[in-house]
Amino acid sequence: MSTSAFASTPSARRLAVAGLLGLILPGAGHAIVGRRYAALLFLLPVAYLAIALLGTYAGGGFTAILAFVITPGVLPLLAAANIVLAAWRIAASVDAARTSPRPGIAAAVVGPAVLILVIAPHVWLGSTIAATNDFLDAMFSGGPEAAELEVPYEPPPSNWTPPPFEDETLVPLATPGPGAGESGAPVVPTASPTPRPTRETRGDALSSGIGNLPGLNVALPWARPGSVPWGDDGRFDLLLLGSDAGPDRWSRRMDAMLLVEIDVSTGKVAMIGLPRNLQNAPLPPGPARDAVACGCFSDLLNALYVEATFRHPDRWPGTGVVEGIGAVRAVVSELTARPIDAVLVADLWGVIKVVDAMGGIDIDVPSGVYDASYPDPVMGRVEINIATGNQHLDGRLALAYARSRHQDSDYGRMARQQTMLLALREQIGPDTIINAPALFDAARGFTWTDLPRDSLPNLVNLFSKAASAPVRHLRIVPPKYPSWLTTPEITKIRSAIASLLGVPPPPPPPGTTQPPSRATAAPPPATEPAPTESPARS
Repeated sequence: MSTSAFASTPSARRLAVAGLLGLILPGAGHAIVGRRYAALLFLLPVAYLAIALLGTYAGGGFTAILAFVITPGVLPLLAAANIVLAAWRIAASVDAARTSPRPGIAAAVVGPAVLILVIAPHVWLGSTIAATNDFLDAMFSGGPEAAELEVPYEPPPSNWTPPPFEDETLVPLATPGPGAGESGAPVVPTASPTPRPTRETRGDALSSGIGNLPGLNVALPWARPGSVPWGDDGRFDLLLLGSDAGPDRWSRRMDAMLLVEIDVSTGKVAMIGLPRNLQNAPLPPGPARDAVACGCFSDLLNALYVEATFRHPDRWPGTGVVEGIGAVRAVVSELTARPIDAVLVADLWGVIKVVDAMGGIDIDVPSGVYDASYPDPVMGRVEINIATGNQHLDGRLALAYARSRHQDSDYGRMARQQTMLLALREQIGPDTIINAPALFDAARGFTWTDLPRDSLPNLVNLFSKAASAPVRHLRIVPPKYPSWLTTPEITKIRSAIASLLGVPPPPPPPGTTQPPSRATAAPPPATEPAPTESPARS
């Protein structure tokens, strides 16, 4: 081999290294081979992006970056920037190594590096951006025009009566309650003949459990939040509704109702759990209240969705699915005397997909759960046994933990739902972001909210405070709060909520003629302890 060949070898290696450095930091490869002007040309745009990113981080940490990213219109720009940055890195590498006397050496070094350092991460980032943008577009409302579209209700053909709720007769109540007959057996809710829903108006019933919550291109019977989604009271009241829909359901039931309030200045969180079997909840002013002598909803609270969508839709504003959600929102607001700023609805069946996409969830189970006949939405009636202590649950078991009620009561189930929410809060971290495409794909179609997209930056800042704040709990459960409500009981509930939140007590509810009281034994208290207050995290 000639002397010139030996002399060319270090130069070829050096240029190969220059190409590799150009992939890592555009301009760095040019610098080590003495091409200063080219180094500045490739480095300056990347340096500008890095300075902007560091400046945003210095101004508010990771929260500020996330708030900027989810601002409407930013994600499509980031998708384009991701493609440009990938091309820029490859161009910097190729230009730094293009004068190599042995191109094969440069190709052997740079080629695999392009796949590992550029193609793979930028494809992942692009898919994450696309999945995030698609999910936010599907879940959050886009503009004021959505709230202005009114779809008039047209009564469909008659001669049809809704069937009873499926779970109401599965297990007898431990003690007779307001819904029990003389024998102590539960009485299945009945309904007078009502209009038979058409395929259009029963769309959620015909395909329940497969991800069918509506977009906001339907009528909204309430004022939608703005970019600052809370009022002048400095508190954000979010109503979380678990829609228990599935292949065995003919309609939706709001079986999980949780009012979450966050103090805007401090981030302190309060959770108010409402059981599904409250009866005689006060109705809001309007046709629904005027149509009933007591001004209340005498059925179980979780039957309110069916009341507004199928039984008496003429008494409620809006149409279809949103009409039912609006009715639940209005009654919960009337019962708690809290101004509900926004609503978030999730199909409980979708919990399976989301938890599985997270790789499961870790829950410190305070009291074991055994159900000999749990209605699993995938496998039908199954036996479940979740032991006490630290447990890692997949999607099906996590849903069973939050949904089973045969072994204790609705009140025990409500406590477990809050426990699972706190566990989810603790597990949101870097892995959540890395796995964002799978999570968003799992949640798509199973979540719905009236929050607009332009409220997300403010919500990110608020939730960052709440993520490490203590959580206070109030569960409206017997014996302190009977399920059979009267005006004094409603006043007591409102006062307890005001005390929990540290706000002035609201005025008493408007005088109504209460249904005749029933001398019944109060249901037993929940056998599972309520979730403990979550301490602030450092």
